[in-house]
Formats: sequence, structure tokens, C-alpha cells
Amino acid sequence: MTRTSVVYAKIVTVLIVIPALMPGHRDGADPAHTGAPGDETCAKATCHVGAQNPTRGTGVEIDFPDGFTYRPGVKQRWTIRVTGAETSAYGFQVTARLASNERTGQAGGFNAVDGTTQVICLDGRVKTATANCRADAPVEFGTHTAPGRQNRFVMEWTPPATDAGEVIVYVAGNAANFNNEPTGDRIFLNSFRLAPGGSPPARPEIRTQNPVLQAFDNRPLLSGGTWLQIYGTNLSPVTREWAGSDFTGATAPTSLNGVSVKINGRNAFIRYISPTQINAQAPTDDSVGPVEVEVSNAGGSSRITMTKAKVTPALLEHEAFVAGGRKFVVALHQDAVQTFVGRADLVPGVRLRPARPGEVITLYAVGCGAPGGEVISGLRTITAPVEVTFGSTVATAAGFFAPGAVGLCQFNVTVPNIADGDSPVELRIDGVATGQNLFTTVQR
Repeated sequence: MTRTSVVYAKIVTVLIVIPALMPGHRDGADPAHTGAPGDETCAKATCHVGAQNPTRGTGVEIDFPDGFTYRPGVKQRWTIRVTGAETSAYGFQVTARLASNERTGQAGGFNAVDGTTQVICLDGRVKTATANCRADAPVEFGTHTAPGRQNRFVMEWTPPATDAGEVIVYVAGNAANFNNEPTGDRIFLNSFRLAPGGSPPARPEIRTQNPVLQAFDNRPLLSGGTWLQIYGTNLSPVTREWAGSDFTGATAPTSLNGVSVKINGRNAFIRYISPTQINAQAPTDDSVGPVEVEVSNAGGSSRITMTKAKVTPALLEHEAFVAGGRKFVVALHQDAVQTFVGRADLVPGVRLRPARPGEVITLYAVGCGAPGGEVISGLRTITAPVEVTFGSTVATAAGFFAPGAVGLCQFNVTVPNIADGDSPVELRIDGVATGQNLFTTVQR
């Protein structure tokens, strides 16, 4: 599998674990519980009794829009993400310290951006727009406030006005069971080093040749709900995929590390970001014709115009499924061991066998009008007319939006009674054909 296609980790089994999202400590953590030098953590009897994660760096992360750099005096918005298995409540505390004085050297200042977070001073006072922390208690802490259904928190940080050298960010995350007791919770710790940067982030540039390609078929196609690969330079300061903590309930994120995409003025859903590529699902709407695709990050934005269609179906194909000059569709038998459809020697090391007339196989596609950004629950039928043909023979087929996935369509197809050998396979959605010239192997 290559990053240039939005082929999911195991091609078809994309089950995203979305936790029940609620914060932890009801009134926010007491100050100085980040694990920084001079601070405690919340893994104690008066706070949250449970397991402190032995490996620093897991369970709590921060998305920095400028990577691990800062520009003096230029605000950043950080997204703090807390994860934990079998958890229903989340909390956090974060602080920024000068590397030259990690105990009391406050680096810049925090501000809350919504009602889920607050800023407290070392003496326990709440920092407000009109009341900063006192000179004798200068260290600030961003933390959660009242209960809310989320495990992501956003804080605004303004770096020191001049180059203050390296800044160390300490963060603690609490993944709690929400039993209104301090027991049974988990505390996670992490830290990050930010270096001063002398120049602003580079402006993103979508490339001019093949700038946006649809997933699965790598063609310059766009429709509502399809998956796209956007190529260029300076698209993101970091490289990463979405995580369960990026989701809000069953809704996929529209921004990762400050990187976002808009299509026809509406937010797309972001799965993967890197300096040269973004994988995003287009929002679902009925517009067709010329639309603007815009990539934005801390350095600015870049736009191109594409032609949007109602549907642009594309069956799952892969460069490994090629033999004798033919491309074979990636399909699965409906068995318990994930056997792919094809000649046994088509892909070394992969379990394969040909399809038999009368059995049901499963095909996967994008560009079928899937709901935007939604983790599908249950089998939801595709309402547009669906047709699958093997050569000139129409097969019995049922189309669904794949449960547990975002933007993926599946088709349960009964193999028709045709001759043994390699047969062309075509999918049509609402009369629009895939046109990929794909084959599958049938053998009794």
C-alpha cells in the first residue's frame, strides 16, 4: 500500500474507535499538575487514583500549527488530544516554560478560546482578559473546566515577544472512568520542545499538474463525499493521519494541526496531512460544475478550480493487483479469513482464490455519494441505481455505505453464471460507469 492512495490500513476493514467523549475533573485541575519540574501530577489520592502511564509520550498529544517552532509574539492555537481505552471522561493541564528556567520561567501566555478551557495561575487564581497572573505567581496553566462531551481541547498560546530561546511544553492528560471518584483513572504525561523560528510559515501551494486526484482510480475527478488526494508543497508543517481523538462523536475532523480544506466554500474532512499531500473527503452537497478547492494553514491558502459531478464511482484497485497487462479489481470473498478474489498467484503472500458463479463477493468504491465525514453505523443502502456487470452480463448487486468507515461504499455482488477466465468488471452508479478497465477471475 502506498500513501498516494487513500487505501485504508487493511483495504476494507476500517473500524474507527470513537470514545464516549467527556472531560474529567469537573472544575479543572489544580495548578502545577503537569509533570514539569517543580510540578506534581494528578496520579495521587486527592486527585485521580489509577495507573500513571509508564511511557511518557503516549495518551496525550498536542497539535502545533507551526510544527515544533514559534515566532516571537505570534499567536498559535494548540489542540490537546487525550485518549484512553474504556474511558468516558477526559481532562488535561498544559504549561509552557523557558528551557533556561523550567521551574518558574513562564514562556509567553495562554488564553482560553471557548467554555471548555480556562487559564489558572500558580496561586490558583483564574486568569481573565482583565486580570493576568501576579508577578509572584507568574506560571500559567491551561486546563479543562466543566463537563463536556469531548476529548479534544483548544488553547491559544502567545509566545514571548522576543526570542526567548527554546520553550518546553509540558502536558498531562487524564482518561477517567467518570465514576465521580478519584479511583480507576489513568494519567498520561508528555513534553515538547519548541524552537524559535525566524521566518513565518511558508504559504501552501497546490501544484499545477494533476493537483487533485480521486482515490482508488487516481483520476482528476470530484464529487460529493468522495476521497481526494491533494498534492503540492508546504501543505502542512507535520506528517500524520487522523486518530480517534480527532473525531467529535462520529464526525471526522475538518482540521489537523491547523491544516484545512474547503470545497465550494464548505469544510472537507481531513484524514492525512504531510508537506506534499493531503487526503480529504469532499463534503456532500448537490452542487455540480466548477468549484473551488482551497487548502489553508498558518502560512496562508492556495486555490484551484475543479469540475464537480454528482457521482464519480471508482472501484478499489491497487498496483499489486496487475498481471499479464491487466488490472484486477480488489474484492473480497465473504469468508472469515479475508480471502481476496483472484488467481492464487496474483499477489505473492496474499490469500486469493477465483470467484465462483453463484457466490457473493464484495467490491469497494468511492465517489458514490457517501455522507460527508460520518462514521457509518449499520448497513445504509445506497439509494441511487446500482449496476454491476461481468462483461455484458448484469449481476445481482446491492450497494451500501460501508459500516464503521467514512466515505467508503461496498457492493455485495452475486457472481453470474459466466465462462471461466478473466472477466471485465464494471460498476455504474446512477448510470455513471467507473471506466477503469478492471477484471476479475471466475473459475468453477
